[in-house]
Amino acid sequence: MRPNKIDTVETTFANNLLDSNGVTHFLIDKIDLGDNIFIKQIRPKHNTYYYQTITEKKAICLHFTVGNIKGDIGSLTKDGQKVSVNYVVDRQGNIYNLFPDNYWSYHLGSGTIGTNAVMSKQTIGIEISNYGPLKMAASGDLMDAYGNLYCTSTEKEYYKVCNYRGYSYYATMTPIQEKAVAKLIKYLCKQNNILPIFKENPDQLFKDAAEAKNFSGIYYHTSVRKDKFDWPDKLMEGVKEQMKEPKVEAKEEPKVCKDPAFDTEIKTTKPFWSSFFMFFGSLFK
Repeated sequence: MRPNKIDTVETTFANNLLDSNGVTHFLIDKIDLGDNIFIKQIRPKHNTYYYQTITEKKAICLHFTVGNIKGDIGSLTKDGQKVSVNYVVDRQGNIYNLFPDNYWSYHLGSGTIGTNAVMSKQTIGIEISNYGPLKMAASGDLMDAYGNLYCTSTEKEYYKVCNYRGYSYYATMTPIQEKAVAKLIKYLCKQNNILPIFKENPDQLFKDAAEAKNFSGIYYHTSVRKDKFDWPDKLMEGVKEQMKEPKVEAKEEPKVCKDPAFDTEIKTTKPFWSSFFMFFGSLFK
């Protein structure tokens, strides 16, 4: 699907909250993260897609959906399926919360280092609405996983060259999406006492189950599954940059000089007093 079409789908979903299964979701609350970015807590009438069991969270796992927001929400809130995540972030920077942070659902799958159940319970899942790996056709166009045109090779804002796990091209996030993901991560880390740091080489596997289970911070689906593609670390550079705290420039201290009349320190930021004392002192010479 073309990015401009995805934008239309996102706008429509934001207005009617109708997913791909024909299920209507209801906005129950909004949390303001600043810069016009909000967490929108939405729920369908059923709550059978997650476990209402309180679990302590130690980490955050980032995924991509390989789809658009209407289908993403539909897939992640299927009645009785219990394969879901807490949050989905679309290309327009809309953040949708699907169930409370302290509850859980399976989101890592078979073959997960540390096991699917253990790691899913202790990890907050964030799905980033993104088409993921792309393939270049003979025409030079980039095609999505479903064989549809995503963009042309000249539309470089929509993809990045990245040789990772068998693919050479990946769909990029939008700047506002990167900002929303960064704000969400920082918010969740603070709320859940999770270290706001990324796993070292997060697009490479944890060495063993113990390392995975004991980790506190942010990792990718590719950190725990060798058969997954979300995410190549190169595509997360914008999010990491947004997460950096702004530098606060130190105020320059005023320069100090010696007044020859009194041999005392006078700050040059007050030239009136300095001149006055020099004049006054000269009267007694």
